[in-house]
Amino acid sequence: MPSSAPLRVAFALTAVVFVAEVAGGLWSGSLALLADAAHMAVDLASLALGMFAAWASQMPPDPRRTFGYRRVEVLAALANGVGLWITVGVLLREALDRLQNPHPVMVGGMLAVAVLGLVTNLVVASVLHRGASENINLRGVLLHVMSDALGSVGVIAAGLVIWKTGWTPADALATAFVCVVIAAASWRLVRESIHILLEGAPEHLDLDAVRSALTALEGVLEVHDLHLWSLSAGSESMSAHLVLRRGIDAQGTRKAAAALLEERFALSHVTLQIEEASEA
Repeated sequence: MPSSAPLRVAFALTAVVFVAEVAGGLWSGSLALLADAAHMAVDLASLALGMFAAWASQMPPDPRRTFGYRRVEVLAALANGVGLWITVGVLLREALDRLQNPHPVMVGGMLAVAVLGLVTNLVVASVLHRGASENINLRGVLLHVMSDALGSVGVIAAGLVIWKTGWTPADALATAFVCVVIAAASWRLVRESIHILLEGAPEHLDLDAVRSALTALEGVLEVHDLHLWSLSAGSESMSAHLVLRRGIDAQGTRKAAAALLEERFALSHVTLQIEEASEA
């Protein structure tokens, strides 16, 4: 399990930028900057939830939670994704109102704070990136941070447009851009979280390939009740019934099957039930 230290560093940096963006948005009158600050607020909640999930997922199994608490990470990722969608709804409503009723914007303050936000988000992303590929909790947090970095790019672009042309609706359009980025970034996270919670087979494992590999073992006549699932991303499990030809060494076949599954499919948490074929 990855340490929660990267999450703590990311939380501290994000909190500083959140305060700066709220103050800068109120001072400059930029809705796009306030939208980015709202996204930052969701980022802070995401990071706090991520830290809790990282702690809870390391708790040992107990009589009521025999698999432990690894699924807390998946629940945290799902909550992060849904939280992003709620943010999108609120921001789009504000952007529509701002398009209909343009407000003056202080471009200098808007640009300064947006650049600060972009730099900080890139630093935070670099802190989180190492463990994100194998951990859905960190991946959820990283998606928040990267989408917020893109949001900062949108705010900077809007600021430059207003500075050059005076066209203040660019602020609201940048807010809509932030929303599109947030929605796109969170879709895969929500889909993957739901897939894991529904005990779906890991996307990188082919059920038919696993079945064929087991059936190819000497003495194995049939494989049934084959199930693949994940406790969390990167923690896959499998169970199956193997029907053996009469007279085959059941214990030896079980060991050979387990070794095959670990070597070829990286499946180490495997439960295999051996059945002897009935006489014809």
